[in-house]
Amino acid sequence: MDRSDGSGGLLAGAAIDRRRVLRGMAAAGALAGAGGLLGACGRTRAGSTVSLTGSEPRRGGHLRVGLTGGSGSDTVDPHKDLTYTDTARLQSLYDPLVQLNARAEVEYALAESIAPAEDSASEWIIRLRPGVTFHDGKDFTAADVLYNVQRVVSNKFSGAHGLGPIDLKNTKALDAHTILVPMLKPFASFVEQLAGFWFYLYMAPEGFNPAKPVGTGPFVYQSFTPGSRSVFTRNPNYWRTGLPYVDTLTVVDFVDNISLQDALITGAIDAAGTLDGPQIATLSNSSGVRTVSSAGGSIVPFTMRVDRAPFNNAGVRQALRLLVDRQQLIDSALDGYGTVAYDVFAPFDPDFDHDLVRQADIPQAKYLLKKAGHENLTVELVTSPVSTGTVAMATVLAEQARAVGVTINLRDVPSATFFGPSYLNWTFSQDYYAYSPYLPQVSQSMLPAAPFNETHTSNAHYTSLYNQANATLDEGLRKEIVTEMQMYDFDEGGYIIPAFVNSLDAYSTRLRGYGPAKVGQPLSNTDFMHFWFA
Repeated sequence: MDRSDGSGGLLAGAAIDRRRVLRGMAAAGALAGAGGLLGACGRTRAGSTVSLTGSEPRRGGHLRVGLTGGSGSDTVDPHKDLTYTDTARLQSLYDPLVQLNARAEVEYALAESIAPAEDSASEWIIRLRPGVTFHDGKDFTAADVLYNVQRVVSNKFSGAHGLGPIDLKNTKALDAHTILVPMLKPFASFVEQLAGFWFYLYMAPEGFNPAKPVGTGPFVYQSFTPGSRSVFTRNPNYWRTGLPYVDTLTVVDFVDNISLQDALITGAIDAAGTLDGPQIATLSNSSGVRTVSSAGGSIVPFTMRVDRAPFNNAGVRQALRLLVDRQQLIDSALDGYGTVAYDVFAPFDPDFDHDLVRQADIPQAKYLLKKAGHENLTVELVTSPVSTGTVAMATVLAEQARAVGVTINLRDVPSATFFGPSYLNWTFSQDYYAYSPYLPQVSQSMLPAAPFNETHTSNAHYTSLYNQANATLDEGLRKEIVTEMQMYDFDEGGYIIPAFVNSLDAYSTRLRGYGPAKVGQPLSNTDFMHFWFA
């Protein structure tokens, strides 16, 4: 497959391996137990918290949060994020330049602004927030940004993807708080790309030593045991005045969701993330627990390789999209915790086309299959418990496909197999993504050079549209271009996206400051600085 389209995407083997490890560990539960905490027992960003009592936040207390998905490969390196547990640690120790908040909106953090220079998408000016210091007292400056960008790109860390076609050689500091970022080609979606992948672009000090983590974040490193627990203390000099509220934060890795659920019920932890539908039902009836279902933009697409039979026929792809009863799939496979989607991603993007809607149409699906010469189609769907509802969704799809005479044979493989050498090469399979704006998601999975192009999409016109969208700063023109791209996704793309999948979390009734979050990261986007105890 040609991967030299000039789209600005970075295809790094290390990035693909990183995603493979992330997903494999999160699914397989290859974790160390959390028995140490159980035996010893002792939100998104600013403007996004929810107080359940209306009272003022209180300072103090020791916050303990639990997640699954950690392992001996856990990290506190700001540029090697692998799992939800890694994100929970990094989000506490470091800050990015820009990010997505709980409402899935772009929000500035260490950057005060990121704007094109002289109305050109080929040069950008980053202006930093003054008065920010690292945990060791050092001032945060432009030199630190240059160091982090160089470290990410040179090592081909996953965060390089959000930096697009950056001209690293000519990126330079104009003064202590201003950076000039030239691009090798126009990159109008630069800010969105950074925000879409903010959890890879945390800022560490120049000359950073990963063995001694230092950031600008709300919490300061105290201890870290991979696969077990991490302990952090309140940053008394945090640049967001008055935050965080709690004195200490402990992030605990659990072996599975059952032990995680039990720890919350017994009071061993104060918050539990990445739960399943049946657990939410159980916890909703548990004393001292509140549950939160966040209707977000996360997707679990069925992925069809458009370069391989039978899915190299657009009619076959469209027929499979038309056979799906989406609400039934959500009710049966996701316990109702999802919102109907129509095969186009990024629902919170301002350019998202809400008019692209389809209903199940069995006669039309049969017609398209017959026209394509596949009226008695039999295909294998490779599935694995790699994310919420994947196997259940595959099972429901196979049942629904019988209505059009399609036989879908499920091949349920271990996560290690799913994300092994065949990952990104399955003919018909699944994947999952947290919410990202439209063009960043395209650059991640829909271009020939995209690092996670499971469908092997290589459409010259679609790629040209992506480049055109990045070449203009005219919002109206860009919307027209993106609308045309979404029509391709809707009519010819390699994804079946039946639902936007909810994030499911639960909290002690003593805890406040959390709320629903649309991005898909657990526990209010792991924004623990706003959590407080009533």
